[in-house]
Amino acid sequence: MDPQLLIVLSILTLVVVLIITEVVRIDVVALLAMLSLVWTGSITAEQARSGFASNAVLAIIGVMIMGRGLYKSGITETIAQFILRVAGHGRRRIISTVSVTVGLLSAFIQNIGAAALFLPVMMGISKREGISISSLLMPMGFAALLGGTLTMVGTSSLIVLNDLLSARGVETFGLFAVTPIGIVLLLIGIGYFFVFGTTVLPDESAAQADTSPGQKLLNIWGLSDSIFTFRVPKDSPLVGQSVEESKMGATYSVNLLRVFDADTADYDIWKDYNFEAGQHLIVQGHEDDVWRFADVNGLELLQADEKSVPEGRDGYLEVVIPARSSLVGKTIREVPLREQYNAQVVLFFSNSEVVEGDLADRVIRAGDTLVLQGRWKSLQFFKESEDFITVTPFEYEPKQPEKAWMAVGSFIGAILIVLTLGLPISIGFLTGAVAMVLGGVLTIEDAYRAIEWKVIFLIAGLIPIGLAMESSGAAAFIAETLVTWIEGVPAFGILFILGVLMTLFSLIMSNVAATVLMVPLVLEMVGIGGLSAQALVLQVGLCAANSFILPTHHVNALLMTPGGYRVADYLKAGSILSLLFVTVSTTVLYFFYG
Repeated sequence: MDPQLLIVLSILTLVVVLIITEVVRIDVVALLAMLSLVWTGSITAEQARSGFASNAVLAIIGVMIMGRGLYKSGITETIAQFILRVAGHGRRRIISTVSVTVGLLSAFIQNIGAAALFLPVMMGISKREGISISSLLMPMGFAALLGGTLTMVGTSSLIVLNDLLSARGVETFGLFAVTPIGIVLLLIGIGYFFVFGTTVLPDESAAQADTSPGQKLLNIWGLSDSIFTFRVPKDSPLVGQSVEESKMGATYSVNLLRVFDADTADYDIWKDYNFEAGQHLIVQGHEDDVWRFADVNGLELLQADEKSVPEGRDGYLEVVIPARSSLVGKTIREVPLREQYNAQVVLFFSNSEVVEGDLADRVIRAGDTLVLQGRWKSLQFFKESEDFITVTPFEYEPKQPEKAWMAVGSFIGAILIVLTLGLPISIGFLTGAVAMVLGGVLTIEDAYRAIEWKVIFLIAGLIPIGLAMESSGAAAFIAETLVTWIEGVPAFGILFILGVLMTLFSLIMSNVAATVLMVPLVLEMVGIGGLSAQALVLQVGLCAANSFILPTHHVNALLMTPGGYRVADYLKAGSILSLLFVTVSTTVLYFFYG
């Protein structure tokens, strides 16, 4: 065996072991692999650097910036609200609705674009609904990959497949030739997470490290235990009253946190607002006070699944009163928090103890701690005011709805550049990103902050491995060895083994490179076991997109950090789905194309 071939295969084996065991961070492993290939002479320095200038890396940078712009313009929040109106508030229904949407979108645009559009959407839904982000992102990302199999332009491997066949004078496939297979694959992927999602995805306890500062604040002070959900019956005295008229704060020391019903996700409780029959109220206060208020108004206690308020437009902020504050010596009643700042005190801590009972007439002293609840936009005042020292990390970022048209136009324009002008996806997406900066959707500093460098170094470091696999002949050696082994194997087995090989190739090299390598080889296999050229090449093109087991595909890499995933999470959820993918594609191709 050629020594260079042996070196590349050894480095590849070591990289796979390190990625799976996570002894070293995955992005560091990728960089070590790239450098090792240069040190051993397997690739040149120019080839090693090519990863940073690759189409995939530049496209991901563009996509991250555009995703940030869509978030800042409020587009993603609008999409999230629409999804919640359509799907309701159940985790499974949300995942299924989003997966169908992302899958159909990926049939016509690059899957990285579809995933990038819905990444901030899913993060918004996670906060609003109190659902672990780790249980949402992976199904969405996998749906984006599966959606690429719906058309011949949905994924790069199928696009290049037609080009290769045309160059060899073989009949090409129409746009929707793979649609029946793609529909089955997408439905199986959605059904897989619908049924087994709670089993294969990271559990809720594993996701607690990503708990928001506001929720941590509730847990630290024990406020979650003082939050109750009630329903307003038709005969309640509360019906028709405003918050002030109900005297829930002045008389009962009860805070109103949220009002919602089946038709409206949230009512704006900070404006002129009257209670209505059938509404659900989330209130906070001392248990005895809450029950006095509920009994007087005939409220019905609901067994809510959550003991905290999902954070979206509302949030919690912990502040300390400094000695120089103008509030020192005043009472809470004298500070117009609700009327002027759309905020309310949910906890008062003074002299090393929590103040209970009537807070309104409590005199504020230097060093007192207040936990405030209100709109994030309103809470920003307390961060900027010299009368308060904020303790909780501030999460609010003002939206720019007036820039929504510019954000949407830039995103759609980027996709159209790729589809109509035939330019690389990196050029299209970077054009859209620059358009957002020039259009004032976000600043260039915002654009830099939007880039997740761990993902960039991961992809840039892995790309040279694929180049080394090609240049050293390692990929060809593996493929040719396979062709020799499968002689005499039944047709179904040939297709299945071919699918497994393409799945493995998709994890360590680009799906385009794997397709270019394998198509000439499988065309030489036509007739073996009675298999047609269409069945063989489609198996190559489809299974090159079967990239679920490791976070090496750019869609998986994009979601790894925000989802808080580890390599083991992809192995657990992706292995079964990859096996289903190969089994389905093999079965359909064997019976309908063989």
